[in-house]
Amino acid sequence: MFVLDTESIPWEPVTANTRTGKISRKFLRENELAEGIGYTTDLVYYHKSDEAFTAPRHRHDFAQFRVTLSGLTDYGFEQVAEGGDVTYFPAGAYYGPETIEEAEILLIQWSRGWVTREKSNRAFEELAKKGTFKDGYYHTTDTKGRPVRRDGNMAVWETVTGTPLTIPSPKYGQPIVMKTSGYDWSATESGLAVKDLGHFTDEDVNVQAVKWKPGQEIELGSERTTLVWVASGELSSEGQNLTARSVMFSDFGDTHTLTGVEDGEALLLRLPIVEPGA
Repeated sequence: MFVLDTESIPWEPVTANTRTGKISRKFLRENELAEGIGYTTDLVYYHKSDEAFTAPRHRHDFAQFRVTLSGLTDYGFEQVAEGGDVTYFPAGAYYGPETIEEAEILLIQWSRGWVTREKSNRAFEELAKKGTFKDGYYHTTDTKGRPVRRDGNMAVWETVTGTPLTIPSPKYGQPIVMKTSGYDWSATESGLAVKDLGHFTDEDVNVQAVKWKPGQEIELGSERTTLVWVASGELSSEGQNLTARSVMFSDFGDTHTLTGVEDGEALLLRLPIVEPGA
């Protein structure tokens, strides 16, 4: 079990930014959700007006969840998430152009062969000596002096790995925005109230909102890694208390019980179930 009070972590500027705009970040965790499948988790704040974040239409080899905590996050083609909404980004699916300002998100990204933050930052610095990151692209010239433009994130990835980036065929055609306010609460036998926001792919990636009262319990199973975001109230587990804006990671292979201390709500982001040897 890994618990963090995100309020105790200072915001830091994102200096290795392949896109446009000013971004601040609280790094939460980088780990494996199963053998060979890495992930990274951050709180991200996008600044306003002339410092707004923009990115061209693009796609990735990794999947993502983004929880919009405040403001509006515009992912292009009328896919806009507001405070409390959760968006699932399938690996390989195009999205954008993005425009985001004065907004905060909880972000988790995962894939096989994940490139660590340390390696990514080192590659960014190396590339910046030879070319320019501008408007979401990496600009340089070829051996004949002709301009060459590549997606900024792709340029970093290929520098780290030394191989062309292979994008998987998407399992969905575009990101899926879950409008949490449109769901009704459903009672469970344990007394908890839940909103099942969505189940995705053959790996059963899923999201659930949970509401509890003191003494009620939330069980986290061993079949997957689960990220818990406490939106309000208080929970306890194994002598540790989770208050509003705390995160907890229940790792693959572990089981944990969360017990309500004060009335509250949380989001459970359940990452892929990966079969042994898959």
